[in-house]
Amino acid sequence: MKKKLLSILAIAIVCLLTGCAASSYVAQVKQNSLPPLNLAFNVQEVQITDSRTNQSSEDIKLPFVSKPNSLIKHVPALTPAHKQLIEKVIKENTTHSGVPVKALINIPDSYKEFTSTWSSEKEKGFAQVQISLVNQDSGELITACDTSGELFVQSADATNERMEEIYQLTLKNVIYNCLKSMPSQVKK
Repeated sequence: MKKKLLSILAIAIVCLLTGCAASSYVAQVKQNSLPPLNLAFNVQEVQITDSRTNQSSEDIKLPFVSKPNSLIKHVPALTPAHKQLIEKVIKENTTHSGVPVKALINIPDSYKEFTSTWSSEKEKGFAQVQISLVNQDSGELITACDTSGELFVQSADATNERMEEIYQLTLKNVIYNCLKSMPSQVKK
């Protein structure tokens, strides 16, 4: 009986530590600042198009007790917070001087994904974004990019809050990397 109790206690401690490690990793990634790209554009307008067809306004439904080989893929609708984040990343990485442009952002794919094994749970965010910078006056395409990426953590207990943080960090990083991949001659 004592041995069984010690085994349960050891499992509980490991679960707590892996949950803390995942939260700590997400907090560290959130705190890391990306150096400004200083793209020489004066963004007049940000227009976001969501090309996904299977969005849900509800949050991901995480199981209370996960089973090995579980997979839940959830396509969250773009919220005002998501749109604000996208616009913020665009504006933080342009110089607010130079050619007046309209930033056209298309999201063909993005989702949250939960998977589990017998020993852990994985919380993942994925996003693909396409960004076009168009001359505000002429409508002429100046430059464009198309990038995708993911971010994930493994833990013993997935949470909706951490999954949303991971999803937002994924959006932020993918948009930043897309802007970073634009031709160097457009950077100031």
